[in-house]
Amino acid sequence: MVATIPIVAALIALFSTKSHGLHNDATPLRGYHCKEDTHSDAHEPCVLCPEGFYCPDKATMNKCGSVDLYCPLGSALPTPVSEGYFTIDEAGPQDTRVAQRKCQVGHFCTEGLEMKVCPKGHYCNATGMSEPLVCGNSTVFCREGSIEPQPVTEGFYSIGGSSDTTRAEETIAPKGHFAKDGILFECPRGHYGNTSGLFTDDCSGICEAGWYCPTASTNARQVACGGENHICPKGSSSPQPVRDGYYTTVFNEEPCRPGKFRVPLPEEEVGVSSVRAKLSKDSCILCPAGTHKPLSGDSVSLCLDCGSRAFTTDGIKCECYQSATDKKLSTKSFYDWISGTCVDITDKVTLKDFPDDFLEPGGQFTKVVEHPCEVAHYCKEGIRHECTGGTYGGKEMETNSACSGHCDAGYYCPEASSSPTQNSCGSADVFCPPKSSSPTYVKQGYYSNESDPVDKKTSQHLCPPGYYCPGDGLRYHCPAGRYGAASGLIDSECDGECKSGYFCEPGSTSPLQSPCGNATVYCPKASTVPIIVDQGYYSASEIYSVTANYAGPNATHDIQRECEVGYWCHDGIKFYCPQGTYGDETGSSNLDQCEPCEEGFYCRSQPAPPTTKETQVECGDASKYCPQGSAEPRDVDLGYYTLNRFGKEEGLETQRTSQLVCP
Repeated sequence: MVATIPIVAALIALFSTKSHGLHNDATPLRGYHCKEDTHSDAHEPCVLCPEGFYCPDKATMNKCGSVDLYCPLGSALPTPVSEGYFTIDEAGPQDTRVAQRKCQVGHFCTEGLEMKVCPKGHYCNATGMSEPLVCGNSTVFCREGSIEPQPVTEGFYSIGGSSDTTRAEETIAPKGHFAKDGILFECPRGHYGNTSGLFTDDCSGICEAGWYCPTASTNARQVACGGENHICPKGSSSPQPVRDGYYTTVFNEEPCRPGKFRVPLPEEEVGVSSVRAKLSKDSCILCPAGTHKPLSGDSVSLCLDCGSRAFTTDGIKCECYQSATDKKLSTKSFYDWISGTCVDITDKVTLKDFPDDFLEPGGQFTKVVEHPCEVAHYCKEGIRHECTGGTYGGKEMETNSACSGHCDAGYYCPEASSSPTQNSCGSADVFCPPKSSSPTYVKQGYYSNESDPVDKKTSQHLCPPGYYCPGDGLRYHCPAGRYGAASGLIDSECDGECKSGYFCEPGSTSPLQSPCGNATVYCPKASTVPIIVDQGYYSASEIYSVTANYAGPNATHDIQRECEVGYWCHDGIKFYCPQGTYGDETGSSNLDQCEPCEEGFYCRSQPAPPTTKETQVECGDASKYCPQGSAEPRDVDLGYYTLNRFGKEEGLETQRTSQLVCP
């Protein structure tokens, strides 16, 4: 219907300006062109106005005009191009268009211009369109020249255009993303997409336990969870802090962290102690200078050399120098942990540090679960520590490094104790003050508190005078015969032996502890008790002499002597044989052992020396006589004369034994 309008207009113009092909001077001749020398009154036919021009009168012929007008043969006026059409001219000038043509499918036409290809983001689904239609929404796209919107392929999203209604192309959803309804979305937190073309929000699945996946993650092990103070259950979108009182790691029981290795304790023979103790595990120290260790592990062999072109500041990764001689940090080289060399990255090759997905599941950086802190432990920042020696932990989920408190006196609490009375101290040779982590041996010269039970000693005390303390926790009296004047003695020798003349009972503190006593006893050096003097002996001293018949205090006699001849000894005292008697034997213990002096002789006694034989001293001359048992000679009475032991007057004048009255 639209295409017939120009033809009808031309016919109207023709019949309005022409009758039977003859010119009527009264009516202007339109759509024709007459030559200039044609007489106006001549009834000669003029020619139709040529294509591409219009003739408003017989004398005027104009170019049709702009491209939105066209002039077919015999046009009196230009004809406006119809909507959805474009003008044409075989010769090609834009101002002499001769006809119009209907726009084809996939194109649109405006203002008579030649057909335009339907632009990107639009479609032209019919002939004669004067403007393209917008493609629609994000679920479709329209390439250039589209006649219909094209649905976006599953796993693809639409792109291009100024909005989501003019999408011009589709492209596959990259890793870490998914496409839905033509729109690109990042894989949600806790998920990952390790292939392109994903189309659901599940992407490739959920993040592996021990790692977390932020949005747009491309690996099930996208980012290692972190340290011991975080956990990442399966499907984690971010590290989850370990709760107070919980832990993921047991202190010093895991392999050394990256950058460190473990130094073994020296192997050496040690004596066996009766006290229970716990050895610390070997310590982790930094890798040797110039080496790095990206993995967890204990062996020093894991500490790898960075090489001459690289260095390390943390012992975990290496960084590259400009060159082996220029020790400035390189901006053009990258240390590739796989090859262990510095790699040129000027070509923009993307390398990365040691990858998180190379770590072991459940390792130091990939914790999954947290555990409530058990009794006897405290937990801080995800690490479980044993309650230190001397303390105890009596409750679960403890966070205080002091745990529940200190160990009680008389007990010891090694690491990981759960009670203030975890272990009885042991025996008398050890003691446990408050806060003890292990029993303390009693030092030599000290003894453990005697008021405490034997297995719960709480203190040690300096050994007092009179005692010795060998270090077994007990104190012993200095043995009898010895003394201890000083404190802190350690053996039974104490300070030495008791002095002669004195005796020292157990626990004596002086070498003159106790005087021996009296004459009946004596005390040699190191005496434990006074010794009773034997019968026939008397007590004496090495230092001073003892006179006969002296029964004074004799408190410090240190020896006994056998009773000499002329004496008898009883109860440690030496006695002279009485006057008129003699003693010719040693060791006499009885007065009866002193015999009467022989007649004709006399036996003196103290203060003279004792008489030791029966004929010690003759009686004298005839004027003296000495009967048996005489202590001194007797004078003959007047009127008497003396006789010898034979009863005769003659002979033995010096040994007269009796007197008789003169006849």
